[in-house]
Amino acid sequence: MKKLLSALPLAMFLLSGCSSQGSTSTDTSATNPADGDGGSDAGSVVADAAPACAAPKKSGCGLEGSWITGVAHFDPAKVKNATTSRLRVALRHGFSLIAGEEKVGGRLHAYSSFKVDAAKGEVAFSVDMCDLGTAMWSEENGAFHLVLFIDENGNNDLDTASSNEDAIVIATPDSTEIQAMVDVTVSCHTGAQCLDVKLDCTGPSCLTIAPIKDCKKTTPGCKSADSFCK
Repeated sequence: MKKLLSALPLAMFLLSGCSSQGSTSTDTSATNPADGDGGSDAGSVVADAAPACAAPKKSGCGLEGSWITGVAHFDPAKVKNATTSRLRVALRHGFSLIAGEEKVGGRLHAYSSFKVDAAKGEVAFSVDMCDLGTAMWSEENGAFHLVLFIDENGNNDLDTASSNEDAIVIATPDSTEIQAMVDVTVSCHTGAQCLDVKLDCTGPSCLTIAPIKDCKKTTPGCKSADSFCK
């Protein structure tokens, strides 16, 4: 996948604190996990996971377990602007550090974007937790929320954000855009994950979480660059 230079300003802001000490962000655009380009149900659900699949490329931290890949499924009739739509994917922590992050799925760690072929009703996706080299495994930071939604009008491009607060606004889907949020554990002890995710939720409740305030590290641990859990 191709790294966009315009991701650098946002990355600089996010590096100011993904946990209480540091953070990570990344942005890529792709038509599939290996090739570059650019309802009212509340809360998160656990995705249906297919058998572990190969990572699209080498992880930023050298371990395939940092990759989350899969296919997002949706009703083509619910996507009105098929030619300009993008699937926005964000890997978010279960905690929040800035007011408003709890409304978009938690603290941003990594993100990517993918072209949408509305006729197919599905989009392959991938995101690397270690894309910028900062590992924050679930063993030391708890579960992540994987946020997916179809941006129909181009107003959710995180590359355009200039601050953490700006990123929250940009990460908020329009009320009619279909979304999904699934819980994922990203571990250094497993391979890449393959998920089947159905996008069928609309409205602000879809991505709203109750942020965790603390958590306990689990063993065997991983060598996270930063740790939220104690």
